[in-house]
Amino acid sequence: PKSAPTAPSASAASGPFIPPPVNRIEDIGLSPLWLQDLALKVMYFQGYMTGFKVAEEIALPFSGVVDQIMEALKREKLIEVRSSQGGLGDGAYLYAITAAGISRAREALERSQYAGPAPVTLDAYNLACQRQSRARIQVTARTMRQVLSSLVLSEKTFHRVGPAVNSGTSIFIYGPPGNGKTSIARAIGALTQTQPIYIPYAIYVEGQVIKLYDSVNHQLVPEDVNKASPSTPLRTRRDPRWIQIQRPFIVTGGELTLDGLDLVFDDVHRFYEAPFQMRANGGILLIDDFGRQLVRPRDLLNRWIVPLENRIDYLTLHTGRKIETV
Repeated sequence: PKSAPTAPSASAASGPFIPPPVNRIEDIGLSPLWLQDLALKVMYFQGYMTGFKVAEEIALPFSGVVDQIMEALKREKLIEVRSSQGGLGDGAYLYAITAAGISRAREALERSQYAGPAPVTLDAYNLACQRQSRARIQVTARTMRQVLSSLVLSEKTFHRVGPAVNSGTSIFIYGPPGNGKTSIARAIGALTQTQPIYIPYAIYVEGQVIKLYDSVNHQLVPEDVNKASPSTPLRTRRDPRWIQIQRPFIVTGGELTLDGLDLVFDDVHRFYEAPFQMRANGGILLIDDFGRQLVRPRDLLNRWIVPLENRIDYLTLHTGRKIETV
C-alpha cells in the first residue's frame, strides 16, 4: 500500500489508533485563515454565539485554538463581544458577527457552504485507515460458530468462510437464490462490531471538503470519557474532529451506479459527499444481488480492479485532480 506522509500529530506508533489531542493551531494542518472563515460561516448561520459554542460547532478545543481564532477575528473587526455569560473566561463571552464579518462570510460561502466540524487532512485520514485496517481482526473457529449459529451450514462451507474472513480481503459469495448468502454476509458484519474505529467528520483536500460521517450508515459509540467540555485541559482529551463508531456495514443493491462510487459534488452547497466504499472504509461494503445493478458487472469490477489489488482507491475532484485514499 501507498505510504502516506506522516503528520506530526498522527504518528504511526504501535498500538490502537487514538486521535492525539490538538494543542495549538499548527497541529490542525489547516490554514488559520480557512479556520477563521469556518468560524465566521458558523456564526453567520447561527447568530450570537459564545466562544465555547463556536468551539463545539467546529469541533476544536477552545483554549489554545478557538480562542486564537476569535482573537484574530476581533482584531480585524469581523466579530465583536456583546456580553459575558457567567464570568467563565473568554469562552463565555457572547460574540456577534459585524457587517464586515457578514461580508467576508458571504464570500466564503460562495466558495463552499460547509459550516460544521473542522475537517482533517487527507494524509491524517489515510494514516488512520492504515492503523485501523480490518485486516487486523482475527477470528477463531469458535467465534465463527457463534456468529453463524442461527444458520445451518455444512462443515465444508463453514471451513471456507472462516479463512476468507481472516484474509482481510474482498469476498465473493455465490450460489442459487435463498441459500443464505446475504445472511452469511450480515453475520460476518456482526463480527466487526466488537472493535470500533475512529473516523473524521470531514476531510480537507486543497480547499475542498469531503463530508465523511453519515448518521444513517455510521453508528456512534458512546464515549463519556471523551465528551469533555471545550474548557477541559487540552492534554486530557483526544482531537474532537474524530468520532468513534462501530465498524460500518453498508449494504447497496440494484441502485448502485458508477457515479455512486466517486466523490459526489453538491453544486448548491459546494462540498463533497463521500462515496459508498469510502464510508465503509474500515468495515464492510456489501453489494447485494451482484449483477442486478444498473451498471454492468464487468464495468463494476473494472472500476475496483486497482483498489482490490493495491488497496488504493483513486477519486476525482470536480477540478479534475485525482486523490488517493487507502
